[in-house]
Amino acid sequence: MDAGLLFYRSRRTSVCEKTIRRAAGWFHLSLGDVRVCTREDRLNPNMAELLKNAEVVFTISKGDGGCPACAAPLFGTLHVPVGEDGEPVGVLRLTGRETKGYLVESEDRAIFILPDDPSEILEMLPAAFERLKQKFELEGEIPAPKDIDFQFSPEKVSEDRIPGQNQTQEQKGGLWEETWMKFEWWKNYCSTRFRH
Repeated sequence: MDAGLLFYRSRRTSVCEKTIRRAAGWFHLSLGDVRVCTREDRLNPNMAELLKNAEVVFTISKGDGGCPACAAPLFGTLHVPVGEDGEPVGVLRLTGRETKGYLVESEDRAIFILPDDPSEILEMLPAAFERLKQKFELEGEIPAPKDIDFQFSPEKVSEDRIPGQNQTQEQKGGLWEETWMKFEWWKNYCSTRFRH
């Protein structure tokens, strides 16, 4: 299954493209055509071109009051009714931490409307892909987050990594002194190694 990507007045194109490519790959979507649009009068023609060859189009746009700037023009073009609260009717709302996005569907097509923020995109994709898995019978899963231990453990630091540091923890005077000594060793090493 093919997918397209359209950036509309977006600033973080590279990192958002990598995020979308990776997520599309989890569900065996081939991200082919990537387009950039900066003018509203070119938004609809670019979307039409992408929808000719792709069943799914990801639209990334800078935020406008917590909502992607391309949402209102696309809703107008697609004749999506908008409620009194300004929210579209009959469209899956994708909620992030600070912004929102949408998944607009037809019988055989889907358009993601996402903010220009990779972390927000990752928040929104699980709900959207659950819907697309049912609609297009996609295979794949969003990987479970990995637990990473960011705590520093002095026991894990081998004494032979830094020359002259073969004392016990009590002899060094605690973690602060140990860290300072490593910094001093590194500073001396760099100053002798990389002299001009």
